Amino acid sequence: MNWERNLAGGQAPVYLLHGDERFISREAMAWLRTTVLAGGIEDFNLDRFDAKEGFDIDRIVQAARTLPMMCAKRLVWVRNAEAAFGRSKDVLAPLIKYLDAPDPMACLVFEATSSVKKSTTLYKRIAKVGCVYDAVTPRERELPGWVGSRVRQKGRQMSAAASDALVDAVGADLAGLDAALERLSLYVPEPGRIEEDHVRDTISKTRTHSVWELVDAVANRHVSKALSRAHQLLGQGQAPLQLLALIIRQFRQLLVGCDVRRRGGSVGDAAAEAGVPRFRERQFGNQLNQYSFDELLFALERLQQADASLKSSKLADELIFESALLDLCAPKA
Repeated sequence: MNWERNLAGGQAPVYLLHGDERFISREAMAWLRTTVLAGGIEDFNLDRFDAKEGFDIDRIVQAARTLPMMCAKRLVWVRNAEAAFGRSKDVLAPLIKYLDAPDPMACLVFEATSSVKKSTTLYKRIAKVGCVYDAVTPRERELPGWVGSRVRQKGRQMSAAASDALVDAVGADLAGLDAALERLSLYVPEPGRIEEDHVRDTISKTRTHSVWELVDAVANRHVSKALSRAHQLLGQGQAPLQLLALIIRQFRQLLVGCDVRRRGGSVGDAAAEAGVPRFRERQFGNQLNQYSFDELLFALERLQQADASLKSSKLADELIFESALLDLCAPKA
C-alpha cells in the first residue's frame, strides 16, 4: 500500500480514516503516527481522544492549537470518530470553525470504525481542507494482487498460484491473509520463493464460501470456480437440493431479464423487472450477456431434470448436482 501517495505524504492538516476494513485503517493510522511524529518525542506531541467516551470538542480544538514540542507537528488522534459525525451543527460549531483555518503545525486525525455519511457538514469540511481515506476491502479478483504487494513489502517472493491458493483458503480476511503470510515467511527460508505447495502444507482452509459465490460462478459460466465452490459447500454440509433451488431462482431472474432486454429495455429495467437489487445491476447485466434466451430456457429445463433426479434417482446427489453444473457452464455453441 502506497501510504505516501494515499495519505498526502502525511502533510494534510486534518484526516478522516473511515470504512469497514479495520485492518487497512489501522495500518493507515500507524503510518500517519510514525510519519507525523518522526524525530519527536511521542509523549509530548500526541493527544488521544475517544468520541465514544465523551466528545469534548473544546479540548480537541485546544489540543490542535497547542504548539508541538521539539517536533514539526502535533498529532491529535480521535478514535471511534463515527460518533462525532452524528452530532448537530451547533455542537460541532467550534470544530467546524477550526477547520476553516486549521493549524499547519497540527495533524488532526479522525479514525472511524465504519463508513461515515458524506452528506454531513463535518465530512464535507474535512474533504475540502484535508484528506479522506476510505478503507475498503479489495474485491475478490483484486485480493491476489493485494497478497503479492504484501509479500513484496516483506521482501519475499511468491508465485501467482500460491497467491491464488492463499486467497481461496482464507478469503477476504486481510488480517488473516497477513498472518498467513507471516507463517509462510517463517516456513519458507529466505531467499526461497513461496509456492502453492507451501500454502497447501501450512495454511488450513478457514474460509466459509457463500452459496452466492456458487450461484454467481454458474451464472458467469465459470466452470472451474463453480465446481470448486460446489465441492466446498457440499463438504460444509449444504444440501444439493437447497443449492439447486437458489440456482433455479437465479436462472428464472435471468430469463425475465433477458426478455426485457429483447424488448428494448435497459439493464436497469431488466434488473428491476427480475427483482434484482440495484447494487447487483452491473453483475446481473454481465450475466445476461453470457446466455441467449434459448440457452436460458434449456438451462431451466436441465435444472428441473436435476431437481427430479435428486428426489428420485439412486445416483449420488453430488454426482447429479455437479453434472447439472457442467451442462449449465458449458461454452456457448
